[in-house]
Amino acid sequence: MSHAQQNSESFLKRARPMIVVASIWGVLLLASRQYMAANDLGVSDLVAELQELLTGHWYGILLYIIAYMIRPVLLFPASLLTALAGNIWGLWLGFVIALVAGTLSAVVPYAGGRWFAPSEDRFSKVSEQDSRIIRFIDGMRKRPFQTILTMRLLYLPYDTVSALAGGLRMGFVPFFIATAIGNIAGTFAFVGIGASIEGDLSQGEFSLDPVVFVSSIVIFIISLAINYVLRSREEDQALPDDVAQERNEADGQDILITESTDRLNVIN
Repeated sequence: MSHAQQNSESFLKRARPMIVVASIWGVLLLASRQYMAANDLGVSDLVAELQELLTGHWYGILLYIIAYMIRPVLLFPASLLTALAGNIWGLWLGFVIALVAGTLSAVVPYAGGRWFAPSEDRFSKVSEQDSRIIRFIDGMRKRPFQTILTMRLLYLPYDTVSALAGGLRMGFVPFFIATAIGNIAGTFAFVGIGASIEGDLSQGEFSLDPVVFVSSIVIFIISLAINYVLRSREEDQALPDDVAQERNEADGQDILITESTDRLNVIN
């Protein structure tokens, strides 16, 4: 097999998931367009029907949770779905629903990582390339709850963290509880932003509830401050090997100098 063929096959293998996701989105958009054309609906009418579907039926919340759970497969931004909950159900009910849905959505990549876990050699190779990863991997094995909670507060890639936890065979209960606690601040902030929007976004006719909006921004800023503090502590603990070696060598030289000085003092 030629080098060009190998590169082509490697590219197709890497691009296959994106092709599948793009195809799914294409089908969804085409189906939505056909539905709107068949029922003579505009964008605002479609949004109104969607809101009625979610709020006017007992299974509306269940549909939202299912949509949130398949979000990792469709690569849909979690922030938009979270804000949507606030806009549809209000601040407090929307917060509860979005928190439950967001936490459950972490189960999908966790299960995928657990079922299709790479070998230990693969984790070792990744760990050798990035000292941050090896610390988190060791922490997941020794202190699963604390490590997952820290990674959530650091806003590390949500689905990647979940898949890594599943691949390491982390216990489900500490993973799930730590994820739920770690989601609280971010979920409240985005739900509050959605709840503060009043009116019809599709028509450009909307206003903001200043109290809810400012409260959400304050919560979000606090979560970013916590993120900054944790990241600073994590970076301070991340001492590169070459720096550590230089420090050890310097300490060794200081010890030799001290011993030599003591010997000279004894001779004198």
